[in-house]
Order: sequence, then C-alpha cells, then structure tokens
Amino acid sequence: MRLQPQTLEVQQGLWIAEQWLQSAGLGHHVQVLVERGEIRIIAAIPEAEATNDSEEGWNVFRTLGNDAPVGKLSDASINHDRYLYGKS
Repeated sequence: MRLQPQTLEVQQGLWIAEQWLQSAGLGHHVQVLVERGEIRIIAAIPEAEATNDSEEGWNVFRTLGNDAPVGKLSDASINHDRYLYGKS
C-alpha cells in the first residue's frame, strides 16, 4: 500500500507514524542513515542475524585450505620467508 507524500513542518523534530513504518515493512527496529540532502530509514538487521552472518563468514574462511592442492615443497610453512621473500 503506497501512501501519498506529505509535507511536514519541522518543529522540534519529526514524528513518523507507526502506520508508515508498517506500510514500508520496516518492523519494530530501524536504522537511520543520514547523508547530505537526505535521511534514509531502513529495516535494522537483528543482532542475532548479524552474529550468524559473521560466524558463517568465519566458517567459510576456516575451510579455504581444505581443498588446496598439495604443494611441491615439503617444508613450506617452516621456511615461509625463504620461499616467499628469498630471505634465509
């Protein structure tokens, strides 16, 4: 349902009716982004969901070496600097 635009007079601030937030599907928690010439209100990511995304990212990172091909050097981790940088 699209509501008609309204012009509001700023007095001590702006009040955004709950009906507008519900019509936009924003839920009970919102994030306010302020940039020059605009203020954007978007749905906030629930903290539990943000934590899951972070944990999922770390799990992907931890598995990156699982399918790595076998290298030709038997002691690459021991002599890391020598192989990468030519340092003895």
